[in-house]
Amino acid sequence: MLSSVYYVHQKLLVSKYTAIVQLIYGQLTRAVSIYALSKGNKSIEKKDIPLSRGKSDIKISYMSGVALQLSKSHKSQTFPIANVITSCLSASSGAYLQLEILHSGVIEVQVSDLFLAAWLQGFTDNSRNRQRSDIDLFASKPSFERMAMSEFSSDVFSIQYVHARCCSLLRLAQQQKLFDCDKFLAESIPLLDNDGKLILNHQAERRLIGSLVRLLDELEPAIARPLKWERAALSLVKAFAIFWSECRIYDNLSPISLELKMARIVLILATRSAIRFLLEEKLGVSACSEL
Repeated sequence: MLSSVYYVHQKLLVSKYTAIVQLIYGQLTRAVSIYALSKGNKSIEKKDIPLSRGKSDIKISYMSGVALQLSKSHKSQTFPIANVITSCLSASSGAYLQLEILHSGVIEVQVSDLFLAAWLQGFTDNSRNRQRSDIDLFASKPSFERMAMSEFSSDVFSIQYVHARCCSLLRLAQQQKLFDCDKFLAESIPLLDNDGKLILNHQAERRLIGSLVRLLDELEPAIARPLKWERAALSLVKAFAIFWSECRIYDNLSPISLELKMARIVLILATRSAIRFLLEEKLGVSACSEL
C-alpha cells in the first residue's frame, strides 16, 4: 500500500502546502484541452473552467460545470461533452479520483482515500528542508516583545493557540517514544488499511482533514480571487478542538492501536504545518511552539 501512495506522490507531485483544488484544476484543464483538440477548437480558454468545492465536510469533492459551459458556448449537447472530459480524467487519474456526471450535467470529482493519504504525507514531509523542519518542535518560542508590538486579534491568537497545542502534543508523543523527530518520515507511516481505506475514519478525523483541505484551497486558490482565510482558519481551529476531544493518542479506558496512534500523529503534524504556513507566510506573525 505504501508503494501506491508513493505512486500518487510521483504522479501528482503532491507536496507540502499543495492545495487539492489546484491539483484537480490542473487535471481538469488537461482533460478540457484534450476535448478541444479532438474537436479542432482552440478557442476554449482554460482560465474559464469553473470548479468549486462540495459542501460536505466528510467527503472531499469538487464540482465543475465546464460541460454545461461548453455546451452553451459551442452549441453542443452537455452529456457527450461531460463523457469525453470524464473519460480523459479517468484515464489519467482513475486510481485516485472518483468521477460522476450528475443529472444536471455537472461533473463531480471525489478524492479517494489513496489520494488523501498521499496528500497528508506530503504535508508532513520533513526531508525537503532540514534547516527549517516542521518537526522541529522547539524552534519557535514566543517573543513577547514582538507580540506586544503587534495588534493581534482574538482570531489570530486562537490560531496561534492551536499551533502551540499541536507542538505540545507532538512533544508528548516524542517523550513517550512514539516517534523520533530526527528520524520521523511520514512516508513510512501507513495511513491506509488492507482494503485501501484511510485509517483515519472517525468523523472528527475526517472533518479535520476536510478543514485542512478547505484552508489550503482558500490560501492557494486555482482561480485568483480575494483571499478569505478567516472562515477556513477558524473552521480548522474548531475542527481540531473536536478532533482532540474525541480522538486521543492516549486513552486509559480503551486501547488504541499503534497504527492509529501514528496516523493521528501525522494528522497533528499536518495541522501544525498548515497553521504555521498560514501564520508565518500569510499573516506575518510568529508560529509559537509555546504560549
